[in-house]
Amino acid sequence: MKSSYLIGKKIAVAVLATVFVFFAGIAQAQTHVYVSAGATDDNGNGQSWETAKKTIAAGISAAGANGTVFVKAGNYNTTAEFTVPTGVTVMGGYRLDATGTDTSLRRLPGTNVHWTDPTYCTIVSGAGTHRIATVNGTLEGCVVRNGFTNNLGGGVLINGGTVRYCVIKECVATEPDDAAAEGGGAYVSNNGTLINCVVTACRADNGAAVSGESGSLINNTITRNGSSECSTVTDYDGNVYRAVQIGTQCWMAENLRTTHYADGGSVSYYYHTNLDRTIYGLFYNWNAVMNGAEGNNHEISGVQGICPTGWHVPSWNEWGVLTGYLSIRSQYLCSNSYNNIAKALASTSGWSTANNTCYVGYQQSNNNSTGFNAYPAGYINSSGTSYDAHSYARIWSTAVDGSNAYSFQIYYYSATISSATYSKTSHLSVRCLKN
Repeated sequence: MKSSYLIGKKIAVAVLATVFVFFAGIAQAQTHVYVSAGATDDNGNGQSWETAKKTIAAGISAAGANGTVFVKAGNYNTTAEFTVPTGVTVMGGYRLDATGTDTSLRRLPGTNVHWTDPTYCTIVSGAGTHRIATVNGTLEGCVVRNGFTNNLGGGVLINGGTVRYCVIKECVATEPDDAAAEGGGAYVSNNGTLINCVVTACRADNGAAVSGESGSLINNTITRNGSSECSTVTDYDGNVYRAVQIGTQCWMAENLRTTHYADGGSVSYYYHTNLDRTIYGLFYNWNAVMNGAEGNNHEISGVQGICPTGWHVPSWNEWGVLTGYLSIRSQYLCSNSYNNIAKALASTSGWSTANNTCYVGYQQSNNNSTGFNAYPAGYINSSGTSYDAHSYARIWSTAVDGSNAYSFQIYYYSATISSATYSKTSHLSVRCLKN
């Protein structure tokens, strides 16, 4: 597989073998600490699986110098970056039924069939708010996902240490002001090593997958990474969405169809039995979309909610930025009217037929000059009844009005866009906006 990465401040092109080596037998340090996501808290002494620590950070702290931290499969949702010190090894992937530390009791991430399975893998997540780890020692056998930095290494900063037999996915390194962030998946420095890992679906201003100033990349699979420019975005389920730049904004060009939040939590959703969900997406109530966040109409909503890492639910003000940009550009107008921008946003198929030149349903092949590609999915009420398929595109915003929330709307029998309020228990489409 031909892949590009940035190392030593220069772009290099390499053929990276698609390998994932399984191994047995790594020397154990003198101090052993056990970590299990199934533990109640970090109050156990960590000296056995029965008294395991709950968090990796607590396990590292208890291990001291030259210790080894054994970590069972499970979801480890970190609240802050942790550091693996020089001399310390963190070994993920121990089976849920493991009773000892023999490496035969481990299962490494292997193929992507297992990358989201906490009963199989040690999955360490950052919720898109921080880098997962700085590695001065050794980190191995983990799925590292949803890390973020505005500096170096969105997933891991390998500072003279080693990361091996890991999957690094959906991590981001970006700095909007000067595009200086590097290494979406990993940044390698001080002769660190990244070996036998998969780096996928990461992005950065420079070095989307891996960047660095000194170190070694050995037998890694580097695939489906991209720059922080507007191109695609991948959700927790592995769905890849096209994105489109419209003015200063980068929008999803497809309706969301995830069944999980970015941290792996399950999402409540509906789908229309007569619509292809890969085209029309899934339907979500407003509370599911917001994932506990409060409603707002800020200039930038700041609500990640149901969106993938690095993206957010748009406020009504942000929808206004979109329409304002289109309304003053003649290439997006019908009959040269600043109001008539609906056709520029609507998909080229799927709409009911209309007979007015500027209506969305008229000569649909002329729609979608922006690439936004809004499909007429309609909505599903709180009782599960579907309405308005092929007539309306209705997409949530973060703005609220009491027990209702605002949606952005496109109607097949109109040339203009509109807003409407719906009960928060109704189920509408979602489009995410890049941070």
